[in-house]
Amino acid sequence: MTYIIKQMIKGRYYAYEVESYWDSVKKQARQKRKYLGVWDEENGEIKKKESQRSIKMTKNYGAPYLLHQICKGSELFKNLLNAFDKDGRNLLALTMSKVMRPSSLKNIHHLMEDSFIPELCEARGSFTSQWLSRFLESISLKEHGMEQFYVSLISESDKDALAYDITSLSSKSKMLDWLDYGYNRDGLNLPQVNLGLVMSLKRKIPIYYKLFPGSISDVVTLKNLIADMKAMGIESCTLILDRGFYSESNINEMLGESIEFVIPLPFSVKAGKLLISETNKEIQNPLNAKRYNGKVYHVFEKTIDLYDKPVYAYALFDKERESREITSFYNRLMDIESNLEGKVVHGNPLEMIDRVAGKFKRYLDFSVTEGVIVLKRRANAISQTANRFGKTILLSSVKMEWKDVLTHYRQRDAVEKEYSLLKNELEVMPMGVRKMETMKGLLFVFFISLIIRSLLLNRAKDAGLLEKGSVDDLLFEMEKLRVVNIGNVWRLSEVSKKQRVILEKLGMGVPLEPLIVGGQKT
Repeated sequence: MTYIIKQMIKGRYYAYEVESYWDSVKKQARQKRKYLGVWDEENGEIKKKESQRSIKMTKNYGAPYLLHQICKGSELFKNLLNAFDKDGRNLLALTMSKVMRPSSLKNIHHLMEDSFIPELCEARGSFTSQWLSRFLESISLKEHGMEQFYVSLISESDKDALAYDITSLSSKSKMLDWLDYGYNRDGLNLPQVNLGLVMSLKRKIPIYYKLFPGSISDVVTLKNLIADMKAMGIESCTLILDRGFYSESNINEMLGESIEFVIPLPFSVKAGKLLISETNKEIQNPLNAKRYNGKVYHVFEKTIDLYDKPVYAYALFDKERESREITSFYNRLMDIESNLEGKVVHGNPLEMIDRVAGKFKRYLDFSVTEGVIVLKRRANAISQTANRFGKTILLSSVKMEWKDVLTHYRQRDAVEKEYSLLKNELEVMPMGVRKMETMKGLLFVFFISLIIRSLLLNRAKDAGLLEKGSVDDLLFEMEKLRVVNIGNVWRLSEVSKKQRVILEKLGMGVPLEPLIVGGQKT
């Protein structure tokens, strides 16, 4: 006879299968017991023993959890769902995976299989190459959703100061309409598209980007950008720009649209030449010596008329920088001289001079005597260039303290760093897509990935977690935290001390079990 009994041990019920039998040796009834598992009093059922539950798989949980918490805390996940409905879940999954593995998205299905990203995001995509192409193309066609997402990124603080810069994204594809040859900032002999990126200097995150055909120059992109910002609700702000955006039309556009700006004045334009000439004697006056973050600058301020409008010019002289630039310039000049002076010419001498001297040709006079190159330095040309060493002229549309102007301009270095992330760490270059719609969807994924990484970078810096490591080091450490599927139930592995410190310093709860999504344990 066989039956099941419950036995309480230390306040917990355990279930056993009992079989009664007759012991012919001892001449008495006896029992055999087989342990079945813990008795669930509430549900009236037996939980199977650990040994009877199959371990189906393990997945990376720590890094996805950390990134998911970053996205929830910044409302990024919420904004994606509002803008793209259920596609927002797949978008978040793709962007989180791109932060974790900055490699080609065509292999992203392998990461999805090994990580808890799909469960945390409730993503439903297959993430194969074919699915990915269709999904990216569909996202690019949802222009209203993209615009809604951009607007969700705007904050009141963004009406203070924004940095704008443009870069080239090259591609070997022969099927993209916007690809064209232009000024390639990476020195690649490939057609390109140009990407303009807007950064919030206060929050240190990208908030908008815009694509332009590859042949479009920097200066002509600004008018479209200003129109886009006004459409998104930014009626006024201070734009921090590089010298590549300087033009009469851009200056007039910003002044006419009440957009304040800080921009370097190129030495090559008439106003720049006049200011350099005018300040050469005055700027090094001991009375003009100022201190900024422990560094000494000589500062000369002046109101000037620029295209019949008053603007404020701040000439800054850095003696240490001047010394470095002089050393670099003369070393380069003398290297060229040693490679050309007295060399016997075989063929066209201009080809050899162009190849060796490049832009430094303007500092040297060349002649050929009996087949040998003879050089002579052009003193005036060298002096004109040397007079600019160590000097910067910043223009502002409004009167400010010189320190504030310099601070604004220095902050735009953040944009350069974001481009470095975009092109190197997130491996955008060069793009291998074949359709314009796919490329637009791909860049949107990269853009959101850049936001997530920037948010994590800012939080980690503020928490003092990057003094001896990088964001990648944090993610690598968190990847060691895994979940195990046992008997169709996900269980969390032990949280290490390092992982606990990371989560606590970032202000995140230390998980005791996998997050519950949609009311069910994932």
